[in-house]
Amino acid sequence: MTPVRSKTSGADHNVMRELNRSLVLDLIKQRSPISRATIAKATDLAKPTVSAIVDDLVQEGLVREIGMGQPTTGGGRPPILLEFNARSQFVVGVHVGVRRTTVVVADAQGTEVGRMQWPTPKRKPAELLSKLATNITAALKEAGVPAKRLAAVGVCVPGLVDFDAGVCLLAPNLGWKDVDIRTPLEAVLKVPVFVHNTAQAAAVAENLEGAGQGSNNMVLLYVGSGIGAGIVSDGRLFHGAGGIAGEVGHCTMVGATERCNCGKIGCLETVATGPAIVAAAQKALAGGAKSSLSALAGGNGKNLTAEAVAQAAAEGDKLALQILSNTGRQLGIAASWLVNMLNPELLVIGGGLAEAGEPLIGSLRETVQELALPQAARRVAITTSALGQDAEPRGAVLLALQYSETYFRVVFQS
Repeated sequence: MTPVRSKTSGADHNVMRELNRSLVLDLIKQRSPISRATIAKATDLAKPTVSAIVDDLVQEGLVREIGMGQPTTGGGRPPILLEFNARSQFVVGVHVGVRRTTVVVADAQGTEVGRMQWPTPKRKPAELLSKLATNITAALKEAGVPAKRLAAVGVCVPGLVDFDAGVCLLAPNLGWKDVDIRTPLEAVLKVPVFVHNTAQAAAVAENLEGAGQGSNNMVLLYVGSGIGAGIVSDGRLFHGAGGIAGEVGHCTMVGATERCNCGKIGCLETVATGPAIVAAAQKALAGGAKSSLSALAGGNGKNLTAEAVAQAAAEGDKLALQILSNTGRQLGIAASWLVNMLNPELLVIGGGLAEAGEPLIGSLRETVQELALPQAARRVAITTSALGQDAEPRGAVLLALQYSETYFRVVFQS
């Protein structure tokens, strides 16, 4: 671990102190119980600097002294041991999904201590945000967390997000446009609120705790009711100039003719999402195709879902297998673009459709190998999410931790 120093007199001393403080705090989190002397040796910081930082952390309640350690071999005074106080502060992670909204309360180590979930109202952002503020307060109370200990809230939504402004620019599957998420929540909760899109949040979760652990260059291709990509480049979450990097779902596919929810014609989302799978099955069955799905497609067709198609494929249904293979092909085309442009070492497939398994993922892999540059394709491993449906709320929690003042922020914030 290397402390932050500057050789120029004009360097921002406050920034260096903050980074060194984060370095010390992260080490205490990882290696509690630990002494000041061990921290100084591990970080190469001067002992007076470590003592000053630790004294501040103890005063703030983030770190506590827990007693004496073993005396040193030279016979000196035994060191005072320190440990991180995980319950000194808490964060909340929120996943606004197309079907459900989930709130997770976690301590400063990221350990979940409470959860709440309810159906997401469509085309009613004001109603959702009002209920969200109320339910966050209720979830904190239910978890026994004093409101004054809430440090930050992370929110992820399935759409285009201006991270700097905390605004959802467009979420077609929710019926949202230019929805300010940050301002109303901060007004009620009195803590910083950080907003990302769902793919970005899931990418952070997979990178830190899931399939992408140890990977500095990975892409998560998120496929559900919509499609997006979360990009981790050189160990940092890549937002782009306006926060909307990774919107591969709204790239145009050759031959696609359906109108997307975003208003454009032929987007990837029109041919390779859960709703697109259902539409393909309905069209095939209406044309006389034989399938075990026929019974579900009768009446109003509500029982015909992407999950039902995946289940039929698992049972060997030829139509279902063909639909998933075709979907995997379309996703593989988009994945080949990502592989060529970003040259990741790992491509993780997440979201609900990742659970469709090999009929879809196998086709996707084959297409990437066929279409991507061989030099890029042979270096990328393709796998599915390790966190499943928990990746989104978990990512929101981790982002809240990353951006809160008490967390080591070098990885995802420059």
